[in-house]
Amino acid sequence: MAELELKAEVRENTHKGYAKQLRKEGKIPGVFYAQGETTVPIVVDEREMVKILTSDSGLIDIRLGDKRKRKAIVKEYQTDPVKQRLFHVDIMGVKLKEKLTVPVSINITGAAVGVKDHGGVLHQYLREIDVTCLPLDIPDSIDVDVSELNIGDSVTVGTLSLENATVELEDDQPIVSVLAPTVVKEEVEEVEEGELEEGEEGAGESEDAESSDA
Repeated sequence: MAELELKAEVRENTHKGYAKQLRKEGKIPGVFYAQGETTVPIVVDEREMVKILTSDSGLIDIRLGDKRKRKAIVKEYQTDPVKQRLFHVDIMGVKLKEKLTVPVSINITGAAVGVKDHGGVLHQYLREIDVTCLPLDIPDSIDVDVSELNIGDSVTVGTLSLENATVELEDDQPIVSVLAPTVVKEEVEEVEEGELEEGEEGAGESEDAESSDA
């Protein structure tokens, strides 16, 4: 498991206006907390934070100011719904000998036979799974091979094999399935030729009657 380092500064000013100014400077306000410790307001570099969030690393080394590095995870983050930029981040310190539950992303591999040969549709139910393990055992991601899946087949949580980690879901929970293709039948109204001719004749008689009345 790859570990990335994050530098954070203690944020003395916690006013809303100051947080807005930080974002303009490419920095993100946040908090650091750990069990039995006081929550500390922090500031981190936006680019460094994006790098961590887009990596497969579940565990990071964080350095608060000039203090020593310590292990942590990104517990939660918020983004601006309009600008799609990071807005706030929560980082939690962890102890290497204490288990924790974290979300791990699912990586689909292979091309399902039911899709490529029979026109099925691959449907992924879960994008990530919560697992419980020690910090150093956090998987970078969980690979799920769908190569052998035919139409109607699924991969469930119970088929996963994780070393030193427990999945916090029922075994029969589907992760990905191959569904049958949806066939849309178009109803075509068939008009009998005889009915069409009869309708045309009726229209002609009506026109003749109107001419006589005139």
